[in-house]
Amino acid sequence: MLGEIIKGQYQIVQILSSSDYCQTYLAQDLVTPSPQACIVKHLLPGPSGRTSSLSSLRRVFTREVAALEKLSTYSQVPQLLNYFELDQQFYLVLEYIHGQPLNRVLAPGVRWSETQVIDFLQEVLTILEVIHAHGLIHRDIKPSNLIQRDSDGKLVLIDFGSVKQAWTQVVTAAGQTNANFAMGIPATMAIGTPGYMPSEQSRGRPRPNSDIYALGMIAIQALTGMQPTMLLEDADSGEVIWQHLTNVTLALGSILNQMVRYHFTERYQSATEVLADLQPLLPTAALSQPTPISRSSAPNSASTAPNSSSHHASAVNGSGTKSRRTSTGGQQQIALWLGMAIGITSALGLILGLYYALRPGAKAVPPIAPPKAQFAAIASNRLSDRYTLTQTLTGHTDSVWAIAVSQDGRTLVSGSADKTIKVWDLQTRELQRTLTGHTDTVRAIALSQDGQILVSGGGEKTVRLWNITTGRPLGRLLGHGGPVWTVAISQDGQTLFSAGEDGTVKLWNAQNGQLHRTLPAHDRRVFSLAVSPNGQTFATGSIDRTIKLWDLATGRLLRTLTGHTDAVRAITFSPDGQHLASTSWDKTVKIWNWRTGEQLQTLAEHEHRTVAIAYGHDGNTLMSASLDRTIKIWQPQSGQLLHDLLAHTDWVLAIVPSPRGQTLVSSSKDRTIKIWE
Repeated sequence: MLGEIIKGQYQIVQILSSSDYCQTYLAQDLVTPSPQACIVKHLLPGPSGRTSSLSSLRRVFTREVAALEKLSTYSQVPQLLNYFELDQQFYLVLEYIHGQPLNRVLAPGVRWSETQVIDFLQEVLTILEVIHAHGLIHRDIKPSNLIQRDSDGKLVLIDFGSVKQAWTQVVTAAGQTNANFAMGIPATMAIGTPGYMPSEQSRGRPRPNSDIYALGMIAIQALTGMQPTMLLEDADSGEVIWQHLTNVTLALGSILNQMVRYHFTERYQSATEVLADLQPLLPTAALSQPTPISRSSAPNSASTAPNSSSHHASAVNGSGTKSRRTSTGGQQQIALWLGMAIGITSALGLILGLYYALRPGAKAVPPIAPPKAQFAAIASNRLSDRYTLTQTLTGHTDSVWAIAVSQDGRTLVSGSADKTIKVWDLQTRELQRTLTGHTDTVRAIALSQDGQILVSGGGEKTVRLWNITTGRPLGRLLGHGGPVWTVAISQDGQTLFSAGEDGTVKLWNAQNGQLHRTLPAHDRRVFSLAVSPNGQTFATGSIDRTIKLWDLATGRLLRTLTGHTDAVRAITFSPDGQHLASTSWDKTVKIWNWRTGEQLQTLAEHEHRTVAIAYGHDGNTLMSASLDRTIKIWQPQSGQLLHDLLAHTDWVLAIVPSPRGQTLVSSSKDRTIKIWE
């Protein structure tokens, strides 16, 4: 075989790989002015069923030729130099790529830095964008099919023998070319490599994001130093468990977890989507010089000798078997280290800006409790001069659902139905930056104790973390089945809470993003969540009209408070942790001894649904906001109304006092934020 000349032109120099159906050779093109190295891929019928295998082989040959011709102008796939059929055998002649295959760089035990992985992802995702734009699925993304080219250091994706034409291109009326995915196509043979092949591909139904899964697994392999088949899987969800093997920032870990989600519907749907989330993280790193896990484990990455895996790879030979073990711990998919320069060092403030979902009609107001005689004089003089509207901030283009103020009183953050988060200097009242990333209404926000980390919840079912100073996204937590209405963090800064439309409360490890516990807290939407000052208890309020108290350490339900006649919209603990206050669509504010379940006060002077609640810093005032456009300030011990503030022209949706009580901030459906002093 060696030295043989095929079609009088291509002389075989080396056999790179061989199987029953495919042999790959390093060859020389003798027709060129000086012999040029090339790759010859030789497809031949199998040992049995010759007629049927010949037909199948012709389809494979035609498919690979068509794919390579489509990509003929793209420099990061091998160029097709020639192809032909000879004696019922098929040949493709491909460009020879001088370089280092990734499987030699990613030898077992070798780990890359996060910077290298981000750079790698950005480059390969760009390649996948091009391939997928032509309606192609590669189906065999793995390290041996990626070569780092010597001439320019760029990655080249090889081996299109498994490629599948998954959709056609459609030219729209506007002249744009879009991919039209072929829904309902029949299953095909399962082609791919164990460890890099997702579940739908193993069933013969690959999709474009099957390639994204494979790429995500390579990135996890690069970070952990472990082959994908050695990683554990969650016994219940099927998700890959890898986060305990490496330190990785929450931002990158969140992206990788969404790339390798078990079910394709929960995965990124396109390479473009991944690139958009990766964009803020992009460094300027080289792919070379991976960091070995031990001093003796790093391979010699400088070698450039030809190797069978350096230039082309054959189809899967079927000998590999999937050996990922399953976990009995029920760990979930999002567990990563928040390794950014800034970390969550202490508790986030409670969400004080809480939200209202439009529903027609309001239920009847319960009887108004008579005012106490000893406070009649105060009731007639509501001290409205104590708080004065000093400024109105504009900039949002839709309802402002959420606001938060940093502990030092210098930073104000607002979240809106316009899908943005705005960061303001509360001292100068100037807009500092606008954060984008949510694709639906921002319903909940909270700031860390040091004012560096922002947590937000969105209508698109996600919880997002941000560096408030730089505006960089730090990560995205997935798992909710509906919009996220509330977020909070325990006082010790260790536990992140989120809750929403699906009725569940999710507890996450705030340091690494791992899902710690999911509580089926309510049968219906959870509007609000609050954590007690001592961090031992948290409360949830729901559209089911109840408030539930939970033990943080065990997740055990401690007590259910009933008394509201409509949805509980907002809750908050008093600063001393003794009492709990709640607002409801029944137009009332209630104050509870949450340990005994006793209702201490029912405050019923609002004329419309009450949707936000906050204690003053010393616990001597309680503030409520309503769809009646007013903010009311109460003396919680007596239940006396002290202030009645009216300036918004539409529903007041959120209120938050500054930590020292000098300032009150409110936001509204009228798209404004108002500052009272």
